[in-house]
Order: sequence, then C-alpha cells, then structure tokens
Amino acid sequence: MGLKIFKILFIIADPQGDADVRQKLADVRTAVFEITTVETLAQALVLLQSSSFDVLLVNLAVADYRGIDSLRNLIVAAKEAPVIVVSSSYDEAQALEAVRAGAEDYTVGSRMNSAAFERVIMYSIERHLAYQKTALQFSVSRVLAESTNLHDAADGILSALCEFAKFERGEIWQSDKSGDRVVLLTSWPRITQRKPPPDDLSQLSQPLPSGEDLATTVLRSREPATLTEPQPAVAFPLSVGAGALGVLALFGPGTQGGDKDFAKLLLSVGRQLGQFMARKTAEEERESLGTERLIILDSTSEGIYGLDRDGCITFINKSASRILGCTPEQVLGKKSHPLFHHTHPDGSAYADSDCAISQVIVSGEGHRTDREYFWKLDGSHVAVDYSAKPVFKDGKINGAVVSFSDISDKREMEMELRHAQKLEAVGRLAAGIAHEINTPIQFVGDNTRFMQDSFGQILELIGMYEQIIDEAKDSPPRPERIADLDAIREKIEWPYLRSEIPKALEQALDGVNRVATIVRAMKEFSHVDRSAEKAPADLNKAIESTLIVARNEVKYVADVETDFAALPAVICHLGDLNQVFLNLLVNAAHAITDANAGTEKKGLITVHTSCEGEFVVVSIADSGTGIPEAVRGKVFDPFFTTKEVGKGTGQGLALARNIVVDKHGGTLTFETQMGKGTTFYIRLPVNGVPTTPEAVLA
Repeated sequence: MGLKIFKILFIIADPQGDADVRQKLADVRTAVFEITTVETLAQALVLLQSSSFDVLLVNLAVADYRGIDSLRNLIVAAKEAPVIVVSSSYDEAQALEAVRAGAEDYTVGSRMNSAAFERVIMYSIERHLAYQKTALQFSVSRVLAESTNLHDAADGILSALCEFAKFERGEIWQSDKSGDRVVLLTSWPRITQRKPPPDDLSQLSQPLPSGEDLATTVLRSREPATLTEPQPAVAFPLSVGAGALGVLALFGPGTQGGDKDFAKLLLSVGRQLGQFMARKTAEEERESLGTERLIILDSTSEGIYGLDRDGCITFINKSASRILGCTPEQVLGKKSHPLFHHTHPDGSAYADSDCAISQVIVSGEGHRTDREYFWKLDGSHVAVDYSAKPVFKDGKINGAVVSFSDISDKREMEMELRHAQKLEAVGRLAAGIAHEINTPIQFVGDNTRFMQDSFGQILELIGMYEQIIDEAKDSPPRPERIADLDAIREKIEWPYLRSEIPKALEQALDGVNRVATIVRAMKEFSHVDRSAEKAPADLNKAIESTLIVARNEVKYVADVETDFAALPAVICHLGDLNQVFLNLLVNAAHAITDANAGTEKKGLITVHTSCEGEFVVVSIADSGTGIPEAVRGKVFDPFFTTKEVGKGTGQGLALARNIVVDKHGGTLTFETQMGKGTTFYIRLPVNGVPTTPEAVLA
C-alpha cells in the first residue's frame, strides 16, 4: 500500500526557512508531503478559493501580516484545514495569541527534527478532525432537538453529514407499510425530479442518481453495506431495536472505509434518526386514532399498556410485549408495578407508594421521565423514556395509559457524547497545556545541553589528571605537567562548573517533576467511568487536577484561591464531575475576561469545599460581570448561551445540571450580582443517594 499523501500550503517569504522545512519533511518515511509555497497571506487567500489542503503552515514574518486579525482571516479561509504557526524564534506572547486565535499549534522550525515536525502536523490534523466530529455530533443532536417533523430532521442531518465528510450526494429512504420496499424521503442536494431511463441504456454516460437498490439491500439485511462500483457508496439502517424503519445512503469518496470512529458515528446517527422516526410516526398515529385505535396501538413501535384504577394491566401492545419480554397472557389483570417497576437500577426496592405511575392514578396529573428503567420478566432491565397519563371517565379517574420507548442506545450515545465533550474540553485546552509543558521542557533541554558541554570539558581535566597519575607511578610529577593541569582548570572555569552543574541537575529534575505533575493532572481529569456504578472519590484532589488542566485558560485573567475542607470520599461518577468543575472554571474565566476587557486588571476565582452533614458542597466564585436578571432562568437550558456565535455551544451548564441533578441527585444553584460576580454551588450527597432533583435559582 502506498504512503498517504498530505497537501501542505506553506506561507513564508524566507527561502532558507522554506528549504529547511522541505528538507525535514522530505526525510519523513511514513507519509508524503506535497508542499505549495506562497510568499504572502494575500496569495494564500486567493489560492484557498480554488484549492484545498490538508494543513497550512504560516510564518508570521511575511510582509503583509498585520497582526492577529490577519491570522484569524487565514484560519477562516482555511475552513477544514488546521493552521500551524512556524516561527524562526520562540515568542511566548505571540504563541499564546496565535493559539487563542485558533491556530492548532505554534512551533519553532529550527528546533524541530523530521520526526517532531511530522508529529506536530499529524497531531494537528487528527485533533482538528476530532473537533469537527464533535461539532457534527452537536449538530445532529441539535437538529433532532429542534425539528418538529421527520422531513426537517432528515434534511438537517443529511446536509450536516454530507458537508462534513465531503460526500457528493446523500439520500434517506423510508420503508413502506410492507416493510420490504423503500421510498425516497429526502436527498441532498435536493433532487427535484427523477427522469425515467432512456430505452437505450447505452445513452447513459453515468449511472442514475438513485440508491434504491442499495437501500433495499440494507433494509432487508438490517446491516450496513458499501459499494465501490460504479460509484463509491455507503448505506446504513435507521434502526429501532432489531428492526429498521429506513436507510441513509451516502455517495462519493467521503471518509468511507478509512475511519472506524466515523463509521461508528454513522451507526449512532442511524439509531437516533430511527428512534426519532419511530417517535414521530407514533405521534402521528396517536393523533389520528379513531375506530381503528386498537389496531394502530398494536402496530406502533412504542410500547403502550393500559391500567385500571387499581394499577392492573388492561391492555398491552406488541411493542410493549417485545420490549418487556412477556406475552399478554402473562401480564393482563396483574399489577404493573411488581412486574415492571419493582426495583431501582442499584438493586434497592422501589415501593409502590413511591411509584410515579401509581401516583398518576391517584393525583390525576401526568408524569414523564427518561431517567428510569423498566424490568423484564427475565430479571434484566431496560432504559426507557416513558409518559403516564390519567384516563378519565365521567369526570373521574378511571386508570392510566403508559407509553414508552427503549432508549438504551440513546443512553449509550449520551455517554459517548459526554466523553466527546470531555475530549473537546481537553482539546480546547490542549494548546494551553502544551504551552505549560513547553516551558519546563525548554529549561530541561537547556540544562541538559549545559551538562553535555560541561562533561566534555571535565573529561579533558580528568584526562590530564590520569596522565599525571600514570607518570607519578615512576617519578615525581613534573612542574610543567602541573602547570598544564592548572591551565586546563582555568580554561574550563572549573570552580564555576563545580557550583553550576548541581544547580543544572536540580533544575532539570524540577522541570521533569513539573511536567509529570501536569500529565498526572490530565490523566486524573480524563478519568473514564468504566462502570455504570458510582465509586468513592476525593473531590479535593479532583478539583486540584482540574485547576492544573485549566491553568493556562485561567492564569492570564484571574488569580485562583482555594479553601479546601477535609472531605469524606464521595460516591460519584468522578469523570463526569471533573467535566462539571472544568465547565464552571472556564465560564468563570470568560466572565472575568468580559468584565476586565480593555484593561490589564486580573480578577479572582475562589474555590471552596465544605461538608454539611451528609452532603459535600463545592462553590466556585468569580469576580466577573454577573448574570443579567432577564436570562437567569435560562442558564441551564440546552443550547442557551450568552457568548458570541462560535464561542459556545450552550451545552456546558445544561450538561453540568444533568450530571449534578439528574445523575447524582444533588443540586446546582447560583448566586449572582451584576458587576460583582457569580458563585455556583454544587451540593452532592456523600453516600450517592439522590435527593430532590431540582436546581434552585437564586
């Protein structure tokens, strides 16, 4: 297999620097780099309008560089390609400004060998692609959250996938009522009309733009499929449980066949769109219930069962029977709670008096949640999104109807999304972390080179000592030899070396320890909760690790003060809580940046922990702008953000609330004052037992 070719646009006006980089990249044996060189940013912007590149290298010493806005314009024009600044000398202020403007990396060309240059380029490309995949995941989630009908969701997801992966065409097919054939639901770009094929097929210069045959194959097999001829294509099912409601087909090279993570993402998108399709189909069917309502209920993909006033099952459709692993004969006339709702996922008993479904029959008020489980008759449980609504007859409560969907795949996707958001956060801070590591690495390198040079000089001195010792075995040392020895000692400045070498060793070890501290903090911050169960954790240590990871984001805008009390181990999902701490710290830094814009004044972030009975409280306070009263009730809403377009997804506080309140049964509250700042309070049960799942706004 041939080496992969990467196209590089190099913006540099220095021929020597250009030749040096070309030589270093030519020595790489694992890839081929095709380099196009221009001498100005203006030339690069013109070239980017007609050509695409895998990565851009830019030297900011070019003639038409006019400050950081010039770099921002280049990054916008580069679109999907990462931009790396290659400087002739290290400038810390310029490096920080460049990565904050959106550059993937900042490096000094003269300090890099071929292997290091290759790593910088390859890591930047991979990191940039990871950012784009995370953005695509957000885009899919947002489309599904905001779409009111199937066509809008299909159009939004299809265009997002095609634009991201550079597919030439995409189509979504929906199965007909028989379940054996497909009909075109939508396409991208939009196909307004399909012309019938000519009688003489030899007149066709290209195959008809239809994925019907491919879609039919995937629908019947329920498995993804790919084609290489006559046109590369990939298709995967829109799955619901073990079935499929449609097929998504993508045509053209795209990223097909080379990216397992993207293939996994496509399957997840298929499951999400399939569940959305099932839900919308069920909603449409419920709205048109009439004389055939029982038939429709029995054919819907959602599980539905009815209850009488005593909570006994009066009806259960086929989907409910399938999801819960039972037959109607096994459950009709029996109470639903002991069958499907008897135990919490952690194994503790779920009393009938605490059951929200049972309370619907008592209170007459509906209930909906996607945070519980139903139990199958075989003893296993399934994650569900269910709603229970009372049924009235003659003005009195006559029972209830429960409708639910299996969201096990959605739960898995949420976990993947949280992990992706954590990777995005680490990626967002990666340049700063690299900058933090670079400083100690530099003085480790400087001290190591000093010791290397000193060792050669010391060897010369030792060599003269050895010669004098050998001569002294036969006769007393000659005065001229002693004079030679003194001359060498004076030449190498032995007293200076004797005092400086221990200092150099000490500084080098200190640098190594600083790097180890940062790496250890990143490892602890990126802790992956491999088990669905909570585990004891030291929150003080977790916050310290998160502060190290976020240091470069915070240190230029605020001082950080900590006040940690002695805390017991908290039963929690530590990886998720690390994400909460990071989101709140970064938000605090951004609030202080806004408050002190145009000044050199630094703000203050205060982190405090305390223990209140059976609860641990973490507070994170900033001296920022405060939260306007008009938006205080919206800060925890998904996709709500007060930041500029492109500066925030609106998921940070929504995710934090989900983790603290829904997942840990704690509370997330805040106090704020305009012009003074904001304090967020995280209150968690030490033993992991949930409390009232509400976030109170102060």
